[in-house]
Amino acid sequence: MGGSLQDHVDVEQDMQAGSTYVPDLNDKAMEKRIVRKIDMRILPFICIAYLINFLDRVNLGNARTLNNDIPEDNIVNELDLRGNRYNLAVAVFFVPYVFFEAPSNFAMKYFSPSVWIGRIMISWGIITVCTAAVFNFSGLLAIRFFLGVAEAGFFPGVIMYLCYWYKPSERATRMAIFAGSVAVAGAFSGLLASGISFLNGKANLAGWQWLFVLTGIPAVLFGAVVWIWMPNYPQDAKFLTPEERAFAVARMGPFAPQKEDKTFDRKIAKQTLLDPLFWIYATSYFFMVNSLNSFSYFSPTIVANLGFSGYTAQLLTVPPNAFALVIIVGNAIHSDYSKERIGHAMGALVLVGTGYLLLAVLTNWIGRYVAVFLIACTNAAVMPFLAHRTATVSGSTATALATGVTIAISNCGGISAPFLFPSADGPEYAMGNWTVFGMLCATFLMVIYLGFKLGISSEYRDFAPGAQEQLAQTISVEGKIPDEGRDSREFPSATAKDVEVSQNK
Repeated sequence: MGGSLQDHVDVEQDMQAGSTYVPDLNDKAMEKRIVRKIDMRILPFICIAYLINFLDRVNLGNARTLNNDIPEDNIVNELDLRGNRYNLAVAVFFVPYVFFEAPSNFAMKYFSPSVWIGRIMISWGIITVCTAAVFNFSGLLAIRFFLGVAEAGFFPGVIMYLCYWYKPSERATRMAIFAGSVAVAGAFSGLLASGISFLNGKANLAGWQWLFVLTGIPAVLFGAVVWIWMPNYPQDAKFLTPEERAFAVARMGPFAPQKEDKTFDRKIAKQTLLDPLFWIYATSYFFMVNSLNSFSYFSPTIVANLGFSGYTAQLLTVPPNAFALVIIVGNAIHSDYSKERIGHAMGALVLVGTGYLLLAVLTNWIGRYVAVFLIACTNAAVMPFLAHRTATVSGSTATALATGVTIAISNCGGISAPFLFPSADGPEYAMGNWTVFGMLCATFLMVIYLGFKLGISSEYRDFAPGAQEQLAQTISVEGKIPDEGRDSREFPSATAKDVEVSQNK
């Protein structure tokens, strides 16, 4: 089996868990207590960080409509964002962002999650504040490019970070709580922009300049907090006792990425990238991100085109995001509870697709506003989908690629989405709405195929790239041995004879 039960006891001794302690993974009370502790220490960091990230990501969309009732102080006029210039400013962010996504995940493994994610936040915060000093379109393009460099790796890094702490059947809820920060940020950004609009002219700064300053500073401050205090891995979590640390590591099973994994395994990387299903996942997510980014950047404009202006238009972006938060988290919680992924992703895709269909065919403001509520729920499909993706790979290298490369490819949707909604197509934006609707229909079919090929379960599967190699070298710490053809965490209890044979090898 490539390792004895005693070897794993030695590992526990190295972790200072005691010379005789072997975790009993059937102790559900202890597991529940540990997961609750992890939730309390992990989720606040990543949720607040993502809330700040999203505020910085979409503040250009809010700046576009900020003080639009005072044309001389609006960013569109001050920076001459005529024609497709705004769309280009949105798209240029994603060019370096996409390029550096996957390498960032391997850098995070090298530097540790707290240092790397903290560094990302501090970098983008400084650049966001500097955006207030831009005085022409060329300067805006340059600052948006460097903002993409700074932010690259944050989202896939957090998704991979969660894989170190949570079992596959626990991830959708945590990803949804994390992504729910987007809905909170979307609602909060409307309130924040409404308030900031009243600062227009203060200290000789326009409202849009105040927006960049006041959304950039929190990223710098909280980035420092993340760098210093965010836990890195279960193996060195100071908020857990030695026994709890041993249990937290053991409960993850042999397929989960580990602190000790090689930073890059060429063989596993090749297997992962040559798997056709890898590219089906990437394409599906690319189509969903077109929906996500279309909503992020154009919902303020869509609401403004319903006939509202000024702070009223900003405030009307709040209710759709509040509604989306309930749907996103509720769908993910039920997905984890039922341990089913595919059906939950498909149901949310139907909801969001209906929203784009309504935008494409309706002209009255009530129907279009209802559509905005539905489109805001895109992450309700994304979270079960991503949780399914992370359960079909094994180890740090495959997980880094499955999160980093898949999300990098998907974020090409950040480049394409702005050009689906050219200003000349307003206020209906028929081309963009029909195109995204078609993308979601294609995604629906691909998700069905993924479910057919890989199953609909939330559990790790033994056919994940690299899984067989890991199983060949692994025996679980509580004396269980893997059984071919079963899910990785569904090991049958080892008999006394099994353990004796294992110890003699």
